[in-house]
Amino acid sequence: MKLRSILCLVLVIWIACIVAGRPWLSASQQTYIYQIPEKLDDGWDVSSLSAEGMDESLIVKATSQIMNEKFKGIHSMAIVKNGRLVHEKYFKDYKRESLHRIHSITKSISSLLIGIAIDQGFIKNAEQSIYSYFPDYKSEFDKPAKRKIKIEHILTLTSGFNWSERQYPYSDQRNNEYHQVRSDDWIGYVLEQPMRDEPGTRWEYNTGSVHLLSGIIKQATGQFADKFAEQYLFDPLGIKHYEWNKDPQGYPCTGGTHGGLRMRTRDLAKIGSVVIDEGKWKNRQIVSNEWVKDSTALHYAPPDYNAIGYLWWRQSFVIHGTKIQMIYGAGYGGQSLTIVPDLDLIVVFTCWTQPRDAMILGPMLMIVNSAL
Repeated sequence: MKLRSILCLVLVIWIACIVAGRPWLSASQQTYIYQIPEKLDDGWDVSSLSAEGMDESLIVKATSQIMNEKFKGIHSMAIVKNGRLVHEKYFKDYKRESLHRIHSITKSISSLLIGIAIDQGFIKNAEQSIYSYFPDYKSEFDKPAKRKIKIEHILTLTSGFNWSERQYPYSDQRNNEYHQVRSDDWIGYVLEQPMRDEPGTRWEYNTGSVHLLSGIIKQATGQFADKFAEQYLFDPLGIKHYEWNKDPQGYPCTGGTHGGLRMRTRDLAKIGSVVIDEGKWKNRQIVSNEWVKDSTALHYAPPDYNAIGYLWWRQSFVIHGTKIQMIYGAGYGGQSLTIVPDLDLIVVFTCWTQPRDAMILGPMLMIVNSAL
């Protein structure tokens, strides 16, 4: 009888906790125990959260809540503070070696490639017209407005093409991306679209136009974008494992179509390190500081969207009275590479691939708060 009474009491307490919204006796609840990231031969210096001035309790809380799916859709999380990897965690069946589709973060990496091509003398500057880079499509430039499209307009999503993408699902035939991926010539499909606006005067989310950067890189350097990236960006960063989707003609999807690049979380954090460290990785200049400053500066502020640089986004938050400026690359489903220069902080989230973004805002705010 005594044992039965004890079991009944435990059952009553458990039910009461569920009713109260605090199921802390549930076997499904997990508590994360912080561990310093493993030191590997991948170039990353590692450190602890506390050694770099971060509040460990907030990171443990955020990580536990992701594990228990209070924040849904997150596959991995990594934090770099003061140039050192201080936290990494993989969820569900994802592991350190997993390659994640980063979707439109690929756009931001493509911006770096254009900067490197300018640094190396393959491209004069971002003010160049795109006309000369597409000799096989001269007939598409019959209208003078198209000849006015500059590389800069591609980088700021102000090319002027008549394009509908964010208005409809990607499975909807009214979406231009739907037709682009079903064509045999993606570059040709984009270039044949009529002009709606004078270049530089109106912002429109246009993944197809960013795919043109793949053609520009090939024409300017003689290399496809993946090979150019391998030589000038990925190899210098020690990034060996990645995949890049390509169009039917072999051009890498610089806009992120079909998932764009697939990368490991620790490697994606290296891209953020290059940006936050003025174009350097381990004191090696990867891309000029001038390009980093210019590409992450404010170039356009679309209505109802965050401000954009050269395919890098900008946003600010006020936390405890402190205004926090963020630079970030973002991709379908909630993929995020966020750089907070004033805090010397980099945060990576890889996520599911669903139309609704994963719930990264809550953990992001907790991470930033922990660094204040």
